[in-house]
Amino acid sequence: MKKLYLLALLFTLLFVGCDDSSSTEPVDDTPDVKVVEVKDVPALGPGLTYFRFSDSTIVTGADTLSDKWDIAFRRTAIYTNGGVSGPGKGGAIVLKNTDFYDLKEAPSEGYQVDAENAPAIPTGSGNGWYNYNPETHIISPIPGVVLVIKSGDGKYAKVQIISYYKGAPEAPTSSDESKYYTFRYVYQPDGSTKFE
Repeated sequence: MKKLYLLALLFTLLFVGCDDSSSTEPVDDTPDVKVVEVKDVPALGPGLTYFRFSDSTIVTGADTLSDKWDIAFRRTAIYTNGGVSGPGKGGAIVLKNTDFYDLKEAPSEGYQVDAENAPAIPTGSGNGWYNYNPETHIISPIPGVVLVIKSGDGKYAKVQIISYYKGAPEAPTSSDESKYYTFRYVYQPDGSTKFE
């Protein structure tokens, strides 16, 4: 009987000693931060096309009147959910000569909000995210421009516009359908300014 008791005790100690639930390893509970590419978001106008970073969706209905959208598109203009454009905590900074992948943290200050006739992201060729070629009539993203967006609920994303044409052709022509955004972004869901 003693041997059976000792054998049972030995098995119990072995199983308890191998239990993974008592691990003292630190747990990484940081939300995943990944690059998301979105293709062909329409910006035809006359209304706005609203977009939310957290789930990569176009926002419609009553949510367009709330802080549940982050950026909105109408032709070449990009709006944020703050200032005159929405009730959110949104804003933007246009960074030039910046590598999208090397940008590891959002600036802590300097965000502009949409004002009457003056979006936080400036419009016009060479002023914000694009150049316009008057000879070919082509809109091209400015190399090295990264938009840092404060979302409707005050979180951060970095955005790079890839194309303004449907299907994102490498060399768009006047026959390509315009007013369709393809862009990549990184969204930080935990509210920190870190993009890694």
